[in-house]
Amino acid sequence: MQPHFGQQRIRCWSATGRLTWTSDDAGIPGLFDCYALNVSGTTAWACPYTDFPLVEIRPDRTHRPLRVWANRVRGTKAAAVHGERVAFYGGYGEERDRLAHGEIMETSVEPSDVGLLTLPDGSAPGRRRVVGRGGRIYVQG
Repeated sequence: MQPHFGQQRIRCWSATGRLTWTSDDAGIPGLFDCYALNVSGTTAWACPYTDFPLVEIRPDRTHRPLRVWANRVRGTKAAAVHGERVAFYGGYGEERDRLAHGEIMETSVEPSDVGLLTLPDGSAPGRRRVVGRGGRIYVQG
């Protein structure tokens, strides 16, 4: 699974390079870019710009391969999902190092707590690379 920029879609290819799924006609709200993408097995999670909904993509599931939850956390650079819990990393401006947790409800993600990621001395991490994989978010300084 990888974002396909410039054409407002997300696509999934098999290990042999065959296109297996595309978000064309999927109805993902505000899909102009994909800020956060997490792949775990055959499931992908995304938070696309501009509306930043939490999107679950399971192309191997014939019934409801796509599920979308409204989300108030904006600017997410990485997301990780474990069961009904989700963590979002990133944001705009002073929320660049925000770590927000939430609960996946029926139609939306409800934030439960928010904090800022800091180094042991309390300073901001500085230049970083952030990746979500499975139920984890990795931040590399």
